[in-house]
Amino acid sequence: MVLLVLVSLFGVIPAVMQIRSGSAQTNCPLGSGSLTLVSTPSPNYDVQEVMVFAQSYSQLEFNVTAVAQCDATGYGPAYLLNGLSNTGYWYQVGINWDWPLQTGGYARGFTFASEAWAPGGRTRTTSPTPFAGTVNPNDAIELSLSFSGGEVVASARDLNTGASASTNYPVNRATTFVGSQAQQSRSRFSFATQGYFTGLMTEWYHVSPSNNVPEQRVTFSETTMPIASAMLGVSESNYTTSTPTVVFSDAANNGNPTDFAAQPNQLQQFTLNGFTLSADAYEFVTGP
Repeated sequence: MVLLVLVSLFGVIPAVMQIRSGSAQTNCPLGSGSLTLVSTPSPNYDVQEVMVFAQSYSQLEFNVTAVAQCDATGYGPAYLLNGLSNTGYWYQVGINWDWPLQTGGYARGFTFASEAWAPGGRTRTTSPTPFAGTVNPNDAIELSLSFSGGEVVASARDLNTGASASTNYPVNRATTFVGSQAQQSRSRFSFATQGYFTGLMTEWYHVSPSNNVPEQRVTFSETTMPIASAMLGVSESNYTTSTPTVVFSDAANNGNPTDFAAQPNQLQQFTLNGFTLSADAYEFVTGP
């Protein structure tokens, strides 16, 4: 498992899968999501565009557009919903496109992704798996993290075709997904959990530094309640050596949450190191 180090802003943010992991293409070859392996050089640069919620939630449910995009070597991004529990465990659920594998190459097409982290850094991950059904480019995907029957349920469902996938994790006595305000006020959240957060993320591995790789627009939208305030940030890490290094790390408003209450329907745009992030109380958008 690799870690993206955001020293000045977030602490340490883990990447979503167990991997060491040119320009964006809009005409990526479509895949069936059958995990057909495509060989290509290993990706070593990880870009994460994040929206960190300040408030806490008892459950999380967001929709995201299934955008099929890839870089010059064929790797595509992951669109992720993240929840940090009040007992310090971190859960992720999302959808991948042409996502890199630990063994090299990538799994073709759209696949389901999920992972859980313990406070000490131990991880329980599922390999990219096909959806039960078809996921088409530009479909709306519902991502959900919830507490049910002593477990955390991580699920994804295509609202256009009905395709779905899910997995369960131990709840570890948790009842809430905590925002950054609660996280900062609780002593139990040590350095081991400072990089974990509740919020949204577009993540993308590349063979070379991103150099502000053009992206297609990806929209996350809330389905349960408005987002009162959140922090927006972008970072890239280099894993070509045994000790990861930060290529860059930046955030809007000097890392302070943006309050959306005054203009909840007004998208506020932030350009960070050439990346464009936009957000209001109902949406988080990566790309122009």
